[in-house]
Amino acid sequence: MIKLIATDMDGTLLDEHGKLPSNFFEVLEKLNNKNVKFVVASGRPYPTLYENFKPYSDHIYYICDNGAYVVEDKGKSCIDIIKKDFVTAIIKACEDIENIELILCGTKGAYHKPCSDDFLKEIDKYYIKKHVVEDLYSIDDDIFKITLCDLSGASNNSNKVLNPLFGDEFMVVVAGEIWLDIMNKNVNKGAALEKIQNDENISYEETMVFGDFYNDIEMLGKAKFSFVMENANEDMKQYGNYIAKSNRNYGVIKAIEEYVLK
Repeated sequence: MIKLIATDMDGTLLDEHGKLPSNFFEVLEKLNNKNVKFVVASGRPYPTLYENFKPYSDHIYYICDNGAYVVEDKGKSCIDIIKKDFVTAIIKACEDIENIELILCGTKGAYHKPCSDDFLKEIDKYYIKKHVVEDLYSIDDDIFKITLCDLSGASNNSNKVLNPLFGDEFMVVVAGEIWLDIMNKNVNKGAALEKIQNDENISYEETMVFGDFYNDIEMLGKAKFSFVMENANEDMKQYGNYIAKSNRNYGVIKAIEEYVLK
């Protein structure tokens, strides 16, 4: 019996236009009535995710910022802070990378420097609680994730610079075509999901997971019912026990209806 469902957002739960399925909240109500925990696992920050799921925001668990910020039942949160010296070193290393914008994710909000409209268009999709600052080095906040908006493509641009420099000490992960995330080494969606499983006494066999991208790999490994989306890159499909229909065809909802609500 499935007791916990965790899903990625972009390319997974959301359709090609970035919208929730029209019957999502109806399905969520049915899951709540069956006491099935629903977890949203995303690179997005908590304030944005909370807004995305109104008016049902308080009935959902959140793995935010790819696992650096976890919110469980009744708003109980867990945050994995990056040491300030390392934040400084990463900012410094990014200064010579072309066509990127750096965003520091902290407990008081996200921070980035003034930037072009091309960057703002992408940043504003995900960060609704943010501060534009002149100096990233002087921010007075606890930073738990550093993310790069890389308009040259994260895999072939910023990742090639930063992974060799910081990959041994930090989790450096391509989180989207133009996004690269840097977090503490033990931080990922899978570790965050395992924490929720342990807190709720829910097993691998009782868990269902959906994902489509490389930052979902660890999370997919935490569930017997692990679904990779049909629209995912072919090399991702080895990480799931099942294939869900594409996000265009609302594969998450269809699998939930078949395996949990039928």
